[in-house]
Amino acid sequence: MLLKRGTRRTTARLLLAAALTALSLTGCAVGQETGADRLSKTSVTIRLNWWGAEERQKKTAAAVRLFEREHPGIHVDMEFSDWTGYWDRLATMTAAGSPPDVIQMDGLYLSSYADRGALLDLDTSRFIDPDLSPRVLDTGRYKQALYGIPSTVTVLGVAVNTTILDRLGLTLPDTRTWTWKEYEDFAAEVTQASGGQVAGTLPLTGSAALDLFARQRGDHLFDKDGRIVLKAETLTAFWNATDRLVEAGASLSRSQLADAAALPLDQSPLSTGKAAMSVIFANQLSAYAAASGGDTFTLVDLPADRGAAADSQFVKSSQYWSISAQTQHPAESALLVNFLTGDRKAAKILGVERGLPAVPALRSEIQESLTPEDRDAAAFVESVEQGPVGPAPAIAPTGASDIEAVLTRYGQEVMFGRSDAETAARALLKEVSDKIYSAG
Repeated sequence: MLLKRGTRRTTARLLLAAALTALSLTGCAVGQETGADRLSKTSVTIRLNWWGAEERQKKTAAAVRLFEREHPGIHVDMEFSDWTGYWDRLATMTAAGSPPDVIQMDGLYLSSYADRGALLDLDTSRFIDPDLSPRVLDTGRYKQALYGIPSTVTVLGVAVNTTILDRLGLTLPDTRTWTWKEYEDFAAEVTQASGGQVAGTLPLTGSAALDLFARQRGDHLFDKDGRIVLKAETLTAFWNATDRLVEAGASLSRSQLADAAALPLDQSPLSTGKAAMSVIFANQLSAYAAASGGDTFTLVDLPADRGAAADSQFVKSSQYWSISAQTQHPAESALLVNFLTGDRKAAKILGVERGLPAVPALRSEIQESLTPEDRDAAAFVESVEQGPVGPAPAIAPTGASDIEAVLTRYGQEVMFGRSDAETAARALLKEVSDKIYSAG
């Protein structure tokens, strides 16, 4: 199961629309009102906002306190919430003209906020100097401007609960070469060996998994010009794969999958031992292991059919740090972003909770603090980086920020037989395309 998204997307979309409408009334004035790119001679206060659970809260707060000690003229007010509440609040604050100075940003929303002038072009700041390859740094670009600094990187892999497999006396197939059919067959074997107490795996969900699935077939979800280019037959195959897993008893039942879709990570079937495998982001591995109460997990390669594109795997930014175009303290905000993404002491505090540091030179700083699962995840990310790898997915275009919710809605229509996969695929592609067109 992939990154959990909230259920209050409609509210978030309406608030975001209001925020962007408010910004559009001021046009370019938002950027023109920003203070000069120089440090203040007096003490200033800036606001930092992020989403995440308790562990992220503690680690980020500790890093910020270190930043304040090193920059005594800058005080940072910290604000945080869960994923859904975060976007609701950010849209409301932006609409009210009081957004945070420094914003944790996701690729789903980067274009929406950038398109209407809500984010600062970070290329204009002399206080940001990320030691990143152009390939990684450019994932934060939109229409040639740099609106987000990648904080960490991650990849998709199959998380395997090896404690469960050992208990059942099962051994993984050769995951370096396994096909989707071998993956499905092994998942069914797990379910059977457990007497139905443990599902072998969970279906692919989410736009990142869909994009990787598509890449293996020479397809993509979005292109760099902001269009949805996915073929209906690819999306049909994506949903049919879920149907095969359910019918073969290799996954949970349809009703169980529907119930699990709304669960937080620590209550998900993978965390609670009700499923032995799932496709996740590498930075989530340690959280699943911790939530399981002591089970051991590892990450392995995703299956691929014979003839699949060798560079279908990708490395993406887990999150970005952005700066509001309305900030009155762009220099101080840039110093904080540079600290959170490039400082060695900050890296030791933050670890890999958000993902592997995007700056390669920082990775040696965190090794001693990593859990076994963290080390496994870090090694897995680096193995993908060193192998044949394609470009990071294009960020979601304006109008497509709710792609996760749309995928879930149509996916459940298919799963419960209210629509066939092909009809739902064509309907989804039209709906998303229309939203992108309307937003443009």
